Amino acid sequence: MAAPNWKLLTAFEAAARHRSFTRAAQELNVQQPAISRRVAALETELGVRLLNRTRPNVSLTREGEVLFRAVASSILQVSSAAEQICRRPDKDVVTVNTTIGFASCYLMKRLPAFRTAHPEISVELISRDQNNAYGPDADIIIAFDHPDRLPGVRHRLIFQETMVAVAHPEVANTILDTPAALAQSPLLHLTMGNHTDDWNTFFADTGLTPPPPVSERKFTSFMVYLQAALNGDGVILGWQTLLQDHFELGQLTPVTSRRLNTERGYFVCLTERAQSNAAALKIMDWLADATP
Repeated sequence: MAAPNWKLLTAFEAAARHRSFTRAAQELNVQQPAISRRVAALETELGVRLLNRTRPNVSLTREGEVLFRAVASSILQVSSAAEQICRRPDKDVVTVNTTIGFASCYLMKRLPAFRTAHPEISVELISRDQNNAYGPDADIIIAFDHPDRLPGVRHRLIFQETMVAVAHPEVANTILDTPAALAQSPLLHLTMGNHTDDWNTFFADTGLTPPPPVSERKFTSFMVYLQAALNGDGVILGWQTLLQDHFELGQLTPVTSRRLNTERGYFVCLTERAQSNAAALKIMDWLADATP
């Protein structure tokens, strides 16, 4: 089978990310029916359904989840590569290493404003799925961790962690607003890096211990973990600021009123090679000073 048409893939990625044909059309500057036709054409080409057409939003099927993870990462990399190719010689290039989750849920919608304000700076994004898999050759690393365990030579806080248990509204409406009811709910677990003990941390002062997860409720990718919650598969621990768009669109909602603030957070970290890079310092300050 030949590779799917790039126009079809970008339409699908935008619709899947926004959970909306209308918002995808606005982003890609086309009419809403064009997005619907492109996604339908991609489904026909692949022979599977990728999106469930529900009102007011769409949701990903299992096959759609697999494709979305691959396409989202690829588009991020292609966008960065295209900017490298097209940038003016007089631009300052700053390489930013960030997770796919942070880029998709927070950074990408804010980056156009920075590029408008600082056309002299070219931002090259390197995406990663694992939080601590930083890799070499970056000027800035965006990391989620405790401030004592951060990479680089200097860091500033973007926003502090506020843990909140969230789920699809249909799931959340079935759970009473008590720690005991939450502990007996279908809890989904992010089993990577510094997230492996998140649910125990969330329940630490309640006297309750959540049951160990069964295999189908364990995830090593934040984006798959998030998608499972959007599909209504169970409850995840999320971060108030990172998931704000999903709350506003009605795709996710807090399950209980309980919130837990920790010393962890998302930090922008300056690497040793960028200590004297004025453009990298501008990006660092912009991320730290931006309204969450």
